[in-house]
Formats: sequence, C-alpha cells, structure tokens
Amino acid sequence: MSEVNMPRLSDTMQEGTIARWLKKAGDEIKKGDILAEIETDKATMDLEAYEAGTLQQILVQEGETVPIGQAVALIGTGAVVQQPSQAASASARTSAEMAGAAPAASPPQAEASAPSRGPAISEGGDGTQLKASPLARRMAEEHSIDLRQVQGTGPGGRVVRDDIEEVLEQRAAPAAAAPKPSAPAPAAPTPTAPPSAPAADTELVKLTRVQQLIARRLTESKQTIPHFYVSSEVDMTDVLAMRQTLNATAGEEGVKVTVNDLIVKACALALEQFPEVNSSLKDEYFVRYKHINVGMAVDAPTGLVVPVIRDANSKGVRSIAREAKALIAKARASKLTPADLEGGTFSVSNLGMMDASNFIAVINPPQAAILAVAATRKQLVPVDGQPVIRDLMTMTMSTDHRIVSGATVARFLQEVKRLLQNPYSLLG
Repeated sequence: MSEVNMPRLSDTMQEGTIARWLKKAGDEIKKGDILAEIETDKATMDLEAYEAGTLQQILVQEGETVPIGQAVALIGTGAVVQQPSQAASASARTSAEMAGAAPAASPPQAEASAPSRGPAISEGGDGTQLKASPLARRMAEEHSIDLRQVQGTGPGGRVVRDDIEEVLEQRAAPAAAAPKPSAPAPAAPTPTAPPSAPAADTELVKLTRVQQLIARRLTESKQTIPHFYVSSEVDMTDVLAMRQTLNATAGEEGVKVTVNDLIVKACALALEQFPEVNSSLKDEYFVRYKHINVGMAVDAPTGLVVPVIRDANSKGVRSIAREAKALIAKARASKLTPADLEGGTFSVSNLGMMDASNFIAVINPPQAAILAVAATRKQLVPVDGQPVIRDLMTMTMSTDHRIVSGATVARFLQEVKRLLQNPYSLLG
C-alpha cells in the first residue's frame, strides 16, 4: 500500500485544494492516470498516479485544502480498504455478536483516538468538535489563537489557513475592535458568512481558491516590493509591416506571429544586454539568472496565470509564436502543468488587444520587473518637418527599485524600442 501525497506543483505552492476527483475508491489505476484536479496558487493542475494498482481509499475530499506532502489517497492491491469509522463499527458489531450482547461504549472512543489522515479534529471545552487543517492548527498554536473563536470557511466549517490569516490581519489593524469577553464572535467577516445581509441591489460572489491566492500574492507584491515605473513610446509602424509580411508567407496552415510574440523576443534580446533586469533578490545577494525565460500574462477562466517561454532569446519569432499559442490554449482550458509556469525571470503583460491606452502592472515575485504593453494607435508625428501618421505604442515597466536603478530601466527600454523600430533585427 502506498500513499498519494499532495505534490508541490509550483515554486510558491504551500498547500493545494482537491477541486475534483476523477477516480473513485475501487477503480483500477494505471501509471500516468489522472486521479484528481488540484487548485494551486497559480492554476488548476492534474494529480498524476506514479504507480499502478487499485485506488484503495480517498483521504481528502473535494473542496478540502491540505499542505504539500500530506497523503490524499492510498493505492494498493486487493480489496478496497474500509474507512476507519466503518472498520471500527464492523469490529464492534462482530465482537457484540460473538458475545451475544449489545456493543459496548468503548469502540467510539477507540475510533476517536485512532490515527487519521483526514481533517484534524479536536474537542472544544463545550464538547463541540473543532475541525482545522494541520497548517491552520500549527499557525494557531504559533500565534496563540483559540480555534473556538475562529469561524471556519473550509468544507463543513473547517478552519483553514485563510481563516487564521484573517485573524492575524485583524490583530494588526490599528482600528480593530477588541472582542467582547462575554460572547465569543467570529474573528472576522468572511465571504461565506457575511456579518449582515447585502443591500437589495447588490450580490456577494465568493472568490475561488485561485482568486484568493492571486489576491494574496498581488497584495504581498505591492506591500513588500518598492515599485517604480518608467514609460516609453515606440513607433510600431515598421514592425507591424514586417509582421504582415511574415504572416502572408506563412500560408493558411502556418503559425501566425502576433505583436506580443515580437515584443517578447525584443525583451529577451534586451535582457541579454541588461542582466541586472534578469535578476531577483535573495537575502543579501542578487540572483543573476543564466537563462532568459519570459512569462506572458494570460487571462484564464480560473484567473490570471503567467506561462513561460523558456530561453526566448535563443528562439526564432515563429517558434515563440507557436509555443505562445499552445500555452495560451492550455491556460484557457485549465491544463497548464507546473513546468509551464515555473522559472520565469521577466514578464510581459499586454492589454493592447483590449484597447488600453496606458496601464501599469504589478511585479510577479521574485522577478525584478514586468513590462505593461498598451494599444497601438495612429497619431500624427513630425517627420522631416512634415506631419506623418505613424503607429505609436506606449509601454511602461514596473521595476523593483532594490534590484534595478531608474537609469538602467530607461536604457533597457531604449534597447527594446530600438529593436522594435528596427524589426528585422528580431529575426537574426
């Protein structure tokens, strides 16, 4: 009998939520079969079986969140394992039948004390059961939080990590009111249990697990990283003409190059010249990455995801276009793998196709920078003293000021601009 554990599916993942089981207890499993879908801090991913056998027991139910490394199912051979409660009850019934008497009161006590891989459950002072995930219980112990005063938002009222973090945020808030000692109240309002009914002309929409994690990471980014912003305007007339030529020669079945593909390539080449931008900060050291892996922000059904084009500086624009198209399709089908999302060293966020005239993006930690790309617009500009219509695009770079200086960012943007305004340099 072997355990199926919650895997680490991304470099920032600490826990995962079972979104849906695709197999049930008793099913025959082959190596490589997809057992379940798991929601992580980046996307919904597949839980793969690494050995064959019979799915003996499901230990974590749909909607439950557990830390990485915790067992979520058992795979083995032979008959399906009974749930602990079923086994204890069957044992009690067998003993009672052999003795010709009713079952004694001891089996339920034995069941309560038996080891369990499911949600951590303990009993409060008033005899009620307290359900909490192992991570939430550990955090509560570290911060001296009474679980009886925390309202759980997990399945069946289970206390999860988000609930504990909500309590800690309430403690840190200077205007937080002290709880009344006479009547313990929920630590804070939660999306599942609002303190009062919403107004008649509004509705409450609960965040998905992925949306909650995205919100947390973006908040951490803005609170812990000193962002600064530099903008530049690029004449895209020639690069748009080159793109049209490239796509005309690709044929009906060939991959079409997008403006974003060309911007990714330009950024990758510029990163070769400015390795400090292709860096991160770890303790007292700058981490200089040897590979240039450019992430693309994609609006997926589960939320914002950033799949990565690896070694974009050494790939041709058609290869980038082909890879980007496949990654975007996987993102919108919620089929991205950990390998698709990990290892990014720089990011590009493009809202040009949505007619955004200008915007700034939030840095994707631990990267040093992200480039926000707006729409291309036709404008009159002076050329040799005469007004000429050109296609102009605004790009704004958000940068971690601890890693990169303003002058370096300005020079980096000049290089990106130079490459885009001399587009055939992108094809070399």
